[in-house]
Amino acid sequence: MQGRAVVYALSVATCLGLGACAPPVRSDRLAPVPTGETQFAADSALRDAILLGDVGGGEPPTEDSSIGDAELRQAVQDALQQYRLLQTDGARARFRLNVSLVRLSHPGAGLDLTVNSQVRYTLARADLGVVLFNEVVKASYTATMGDEFVAFLRARVAKEGSIRANIAAFLDRLRTLPTSGPPQQSTELAQ
Repeated sequence: MQGRAVVYALSVATCLGLGACAPPVRSDRLAPVPTGETQFAADSALRDAILLGDVGGGEPPTEDSSIGDAELRQAVQDALQQYRLLQTDGARARFRLNVSLVRLSHPGAGLDLTVNSQVRYTLARADLGVVLFNEVVKASYTATMGDEFVAFLRARVAKEGSIRANIAAFLDRLRTLPTSGPPQQSTELAQ
């Protein structure tokens, strides 16, 4: 029994030292889950109307759990679908959303690990190309030892949480957006 504990401790120490055991982020943990108060109204012009266009700026996923383009695309698509905003038929879409990861910080060492994210969301009317929303949304998430004991796994949780919080902040902002009218100036939204 004591031999197993030593082997387990050595395995954990090796993973902690090398960092190569860190699993990649999971796209199914990146999308916020809607609640009753975060849903879009049934008569919202955005319901079943947003085509997800270009998504980029992510890093190739590596052992440090970076967010890649594919993971970011899947997270935004999942969120749009869960909030009933996604339209997959380009001919029926009233709006087009492009997403670009501007910055994702890598947490330092410590017990609490914080990741800051900056993502540019550009929403335009599909018929006229009029930009209705063009902002860099900022969000952060701090993962604690209560979230995950192992540091490299806690870093992954912080990255997933930051992207999830970022998408949620974008959707909150989108809820109050007029869907017609003049184009909006590019601004930054601090969260």
